[in-house]
Amino acid sequence: MTLVSCRVALFYDMDACRHPTGVTRHALAQLGRLAKRPEIDLSVVSGRISDPDGRAFWESLESVPRRELPVRTRDILRWWRLKPWPPLDWWTGPVDWVYCPAEFVAVVRSGRKAVTSHDVLQTLRFESPRKRELLGRVFERADLILSVSHYNTRQLQSAFPQSRDRVAYVPNAADDLFFEPAAGHERARVRNDLALPPQIPFLLSVASFQPRKNLERLIEAAGRLDEVAQGDLALVLVGAGSEEAARPLREAAARLGRKAIVRFPGYRQGVALRAAYAEATALVFPSLCESFGIPAVEAMAQRTPVALADSTALPEIGGDAGWYFNPLQIEDLVLALRRLLDDRPERERRASLGRRIAEHYRWQKSNDLLVRALAGGCQR
Repeated sequence: MTLVSCRVALFYDMDACRHPTGVTRHALAQLGRLAKRPEIDLSVVSGRISDPDGRAFWESLESVPRRELPVRTRDILRWWRLKPWPPLDWWTGPVDWVYCPAEFVAVVRSGRKAVTSHDVLQTLRFESPRKRELLGRVFERADLILSVSHYNTRQLQSAFPQSRDRVAYVPNAADDLFFEPAAGHERARVRNDLALPPQIPFLLSVASFQPRKNLERLIEAAGRLDEVAQGDLALVLVGAGSEEAARPLREAAARLGRKAIVRFPGYRQGVALRAAYAEATALVFPSLCESFGIPAVEAMAQRTPVALADSTALPEIGGDAGWYFNPLQIEDLVLALRRLLDDRPERERRASLGRRIAEHYRWQKSNDLLVRALAGGCQR
């Protein structure tokens, strides 16, 4: 039978638009594509919005029916843990699906509930037993769980076996702009933005400043490269985090000596981030806990070589394009970078392969999988 209409209410916290993580990139990319699909009758719901970036995005959704709740998203979620009222469809009207592109589930009177699982391993390895319990409740209440990688699916089904028959694969992806070449003036501008001398090559990290991202080891490993120690190769860490998380990174950079060039430019996105990938010698991604790794795809889309941790989901995403290392062994990371830097023909070969791999991770393909997964619960 042909799908006629599917009424979907997407529920997300628009305050997360400031310095968006992979979860928010996923949410906004899926929202934008759902809004363009004639078979999807979409409405959008957020808790009270206080962040200017969130407000700007919200107001850009002029043609999409939307409802801002009178309380913050976090507050309504806490309330729903205690009392299953008021239901979300009290504001939206009847829907076939309430879709939460993050790991929380709304209360509804009718219709089904879908939730995206982004990183089960992070909860299991780095968060409290209470967080694991709450995540289990989310999965218990969901009619459909959308998993961003096959690796994450295995973690999900092992830790929460009751979810086994309700999981569909809907991967993350890179925004379309990363598949377009960075213009020359953009590349020149980003060098100034990163405070880099014109001819100095650099290694790039794109990650939030969290212990699980393993950036302190990356800085130490980079410092063991003669080029970095002598100031002939820079290290740029694009990202942001709390002062508590950033301080050890600055201290590790200071230990490399006065000649080493280490930059902490803060958060970047869009064309500025694309230009950083295009200018970089390689992206280095040493994460200890990654259930997808959007920066790896963004870099590969720009034909930038990628040096990746050999664990969790990164080998699945990078495939044969990656230069892999044990993220717990600094010497192994140094060796991988040394091999990458010393073999230009192989860098070029793997960069071309990475571009082909990245094509599998486009948001339109991901959205097609999402709609296919939702189709079983829609009107026909």
